[in-house]
Amino acid sequence: MAKFGKCMLFYLKYVTEMERLYNVEDPKNPKLEGLPDPDRVLKQIKLVGDTANREVAEFLETCVPVIEEHFHAISDVQRMRNNLEKTWELKFKVGPKNATDRRFEIGVSIASHPAALIPWVWCPGGRRAEDEVMRILGVGNRSATLPGWASGSVGLAVIKIHIPERLEEPVECDSLVARVQEVFASFTAREVEEIDRIASNRGEA
Repeated sequence: MAKFGKCMLFYLKYVTEMERLYNVEDPKNPKLEGLPDPDRVLKQIKLVGDTANREVAEFLETCVPVIEEHFHAISDVQRMRNNLEKTWELKFKVGPKNATDRRFEIGVSIASHPAALIPWVWCPGGRRAEDEVMRILGVGNRSATLPGWASGSVGLAVIKIHIPERLEEPVECDSLVARVQEVFASFTAREVEEIDRIASNRGEA
């Protein structure tokens, strides 16, 4: 049974503090005011944050096969290479089989407020495209409900990551990968073609 890394869970449990201090380099930074031994605190936070980023990347890599297997069967799909440790986001370009271009994107992001996996679709065309994608798929949340998300994004599900009170308790992740697989398994070749048509029309507008 695969488990989430402890540093990733620590980061998500104390996300406000980690986001405030992780990229601080100067022990005299006002953000560290009141903390004992700021230099030691910064080193510990840096170690935990760096390890958490690696653990996030390792987890997202486990989602790759279940996504690619399904979309290779119904579409033309290509993984978009990005730094998973920095973005906490796995991305693919998708188009119909035998298409000359892949016009929309799918992926999985790890959100921190609250801690969750969010499988998503992005299509050019802003809010109108979001509405059409949600109509085609019959599910989804608009980008306006997902803080910081680009217009044209549709969240397909919010898969909560359990954060235990005691971080020594193992948190298995196989069921979450299976849930990601289940969400994307609902895609059909016809839906890929319909979303691609929207993307094509928006791109030409």
